[in-house]
Amino acid sequence: MRGVVGALLIALAGPASAGGLLPAAPRYARSPGCPAVRIAMPPATHALPGGVQISPRPADIPVGQGESAICFAYATADMISQRVGQAVSPLDVATKFYFADPERLAALADPRIAAHLRSHPRYREDIAWSRNAVDIDPTRNPGREPYFDKLEGGEEDAAALLYNLDGLCDERDLPSHEGYAHHTRFLHAQRYGAYVRAPNQCFRATGATVDRLRSRRADAFNAAWMRRVAALCRRRPSPVPLLPVSYRVASNQLEFMEMLETGTVPSRGRIERMLAMVDYALDRGRAPTIGYSWYILEARDPKDPDVAADHSSTVVARRRVGGRCQYRVQDNTGAYCAHMRPGIRERCEDGRIWLWEEELRRTLYSVIYLR
Repeated sequence: MRGVVGALLIALAGPASAGGLLPAAPRYARSPGCPAVRIAMPPATHALPGGVQISPRPADIPVGQGESAICFAYATADMISQRVGQAVSPLDVATKFYFADPERLAALADPRIAAHLRSHPRYREDIAWSRNAVDIDPTRNPGREPYFDKLEGGEEDAAALLYNLDGLCDERDLPSHEGYAHHTRFLHAQRYGAYVRAPNQCFRATGATVDRLRSRRADAFNAAWMRRVAALCRRRPSPVPLLPVSYRVASNQLEFMEMLETGTVPSRGRIERMLAMVDYALDRGRAPTIGYSWYILEARDPKDPDVAADHSSTVVARRRVGGRCQYRVQDNTGAYCAHMRPGIRERCEDGRIWLWEEELRRTLYSVIYLR
């Protein structure tokens, strides 16, 4: 989760016009007094496979990642959905992040995208770095094949930039609620089908990604998945270019924890900068994503090998309570509020949790928003 924005300055930048872009290098500062703000999200369209009736209804909670480990795609999809005014598919966001050709970005006609690429000349290297940092789930996958539904992790800024390619795909076209649950039969058939086992095949669809996400079997599987995505998605052009601004004090939550353990604690100024970026985005009608630890919300199972619980969520509101600032994060794990920590569950409603600023400060390591 790398990226660079302009230097921290004192005053706020002026507001952007409706539908316009925010400045590329604004001046950040905290919002005095923590004034209340709420970001309107587009209407939910997601449902469980088969339309199973449960409480709360799927449409009342954020689209959930289920058993997948791609929270970055769900947070990025929320951020994009809020920017474009329609609910886009997190699985489409993930597909583009893992496999889309970064070279195609330079061919896009929008001069605002071209200007963004010129100001970030290392975007190709950043995308390759983020793809090479992806983990591969070995569960029922002893060969650690990089099948699409076995890939874990990703970077929100790179995913947002790559989503400029080929237009938007609605969540209702490529359903993502409960992760891969809507596509289980298809994915199972592909994994064990003769097509995947056939030798000496060449797949252009996966040729633009990094070697870590390629193998003979996985290329066949992933190419079939990409054909399914293309068949289901009734794409529309984005009404605005998707230009991410990002800043981080660590690459991920584990690195952030290692910094704390070794005494190289991020300075107060760098933490303030991230919170100022959150305030800046919220005050200008953007829903930023943040990188932090899931263990803020739910206690770690002692048997869980994941000591960091790297997590990503959008921030959808801010308010002042008792002279202190709270931020509302939209969690996409699908966890019920009753499972949250004591003190957290009381501030949770349908997967949206109010966190004190002090709680965020303990694990916050990145902020991304769309201009």
